[in-house]
Amino acid sequence: MIERLTADDAKFLHLEDEICAMHMMTVAVFDGPEPPFEQVQERVAARVVLVPRLRQRVMEVPLRIERPVWVDDPEFNLDYHLRHTGLPRGGDLSSLNTLVGRILSQRLDRGKPLWEMWVVSGLPKGQWAVMSKAHHSMIDGVSGTDPLALMVDQVKMPRHRPADRWAPDPVPTGNELLGTGLTDLMLDPAEQVRMAKRVLTRPWKEMAKAASSLLATQSSTGLRRALGPHRRWYPAVVEAGSIRQARTEYEVSTNDVVLALVSSGFRSMFEHSNTPVPESVRSLVPLALASADAFINEVTALEAHLPVGEANLQSMATKLAEQTASHPDHARAVAGDALMNLRGLASPTLCALGARAATLVGSYKDGIETVTINAPGPRETITMLDQPLSSVIPVIPLVAGVRISVGVMSYRDQFYFGVTGDRDAAPEVEFLAKGIEAAAAQLG
Repeated sequence: MIERLTADDAKFLHLEDEICAMHMMTVAVFDGPEPPFEQVQERVAARVVLVPRLRQRVMEVPLRIERPVWVDDPEFNLDYHLRHTGLPRGGDLSSLNTLVGRILSQRLDRGKPLWEMWVVSGLPKGQWAVMSKAHHSMIDGVSGTDPLALMVDQVKMPRHRPADRWAPDPVPTGNELLGTGLTDLMLDPAEQVRMAKRVLTRPWKEMAKAASSLLATQSSTGLRRALGPHRRWYPAVVEAGSIRQARTEYEVSTNDVVLALVSSGFRSMFEHSNTPVPESVRSLVPLALASADAFINEVTALEAHLPVGEANLQSMATKLAEQTASHPDHARAVAGDALMNLRGLASPTLCALGARAATLVGSYKDGIETVTINAPGPRETITMLDQPLSSVIPVIPLVAGVRISVGVMSYRDQFYFGVTGDRDAAPEVEFLAKGIEAAAAQLG
C-alpha cells in the first residue's frame, strides 16, 4: 500500500533548498564510560524495527501531479545512518560546537531514509555524545519517529520482540505512482484544489522567494539578511531553580522567564556588536496545545515581540506575559509541568514539532526576525545503555528567513539553550548565549 506524505510533510521538502535545510538536531551528552560502538549499533538496530519510517525513503510522483510517497528502502544500510566520530585529541567543548554547526549544515540525502545519528567520542571529563538528526517531513508526535528518543533505556521493548527478517515492499514504478496519483487526484476535490494552486502559484512563489532574499537586508534590527549554507552553534546553561524562583517572584509563567532571558541575550548581542538596541524583536514562539487526542502532536506558533529595549529582566517577563495571555490559543496551552511528565525523552520531539510549526507559519508571515522554541523535558534521569544523560541541547535550523534561531530544553535541574546562526551573517551567536547566562546570573 502506497502511503502519501501529508500536505504539511510535503511542504518541508519543497521549502528545503541549498541554503536552508529542513532538519532538526539534538545533542545529547552522556557521562562515561562510553560503551563500545558495537553496543550502540546493536541498540539502534533493535530499535529501528519498531518504526517503519526509519527504513523508508521519499519517492516523487512523476510530473509532481501528487504529493510524494513513502516507500521501503531496499538498500537500507544502518552503517550509513549511524556514524562514529571524535573530537581532536585534547579538544574542548568548542570543538563539539564546531562539529554541530558542520553537521547541521549538511542536507540529508533524499535518496535514503531522512535521518542520521552520530556518536561522538573524546569529550572532556570522559563524556561522550550522541547527535540525532531527522528531517521535518518524518517527525511527528504520534509515531515517535525521533531517533534519539527511541534509543534511550526508558523506551520499553515489546515483550516478544519482532524478528528482524525485514522484507521490504517492492518499490513502485513511475507508472504505478502516476496511476495512483491520477486516481487520488480525481477522487479527492481537496487534492484538485491543491494541484491547481501549485500550478498557478509556483512561478510567483519563486519570484517572491527571490524578492524576499533581496529585502532581507533591510530589516531594521539586521536579523534578516541573505543567508549562506553554513551554520554556527553555541549553547548556554541556566539553573532551573533560578528560573522557577523568578517565575514565582514575577508572577509569570516559566516560558515567560525563558523568553525574557532570550530577550536579554539579544540585547547583550546588540550591545556587543555596537548595534543600536531596538525596542523589540519579532519572534515566532511555538505553543503546545491540548486536544481531545494527543496534545503532543498539536502545536501552533504565536508571534511575540521580545522586549529587548527593556534593561530590566522582570519588566521583560511581565511584558511577555501580557502578550501570551492575550493570544487566542492561550487557554488551550499545555502547562510545562504536564509536558515534563511525559514518559521518556519527549523533548526532542516537542522541539521538532515546534520547529515544524514555526517553519509553516513563517513561510507565509512576513517580518519575523527570529524563532524561539522552548520544550520542557523530564526531571528524572534518562539513560542510554545504562549511562546517564548529562545534558540535552536543541539545535534549531534557521527557518522563516531569519539568521538566528534559539531552542531551549529543560532536563532535571537545568535549562539548556542552543543558539543557531548563519556562519557568515551571524558571527555573534556566542555573545547571545553568554548574554543569556549573564542575565540568569542576576536571578541569583
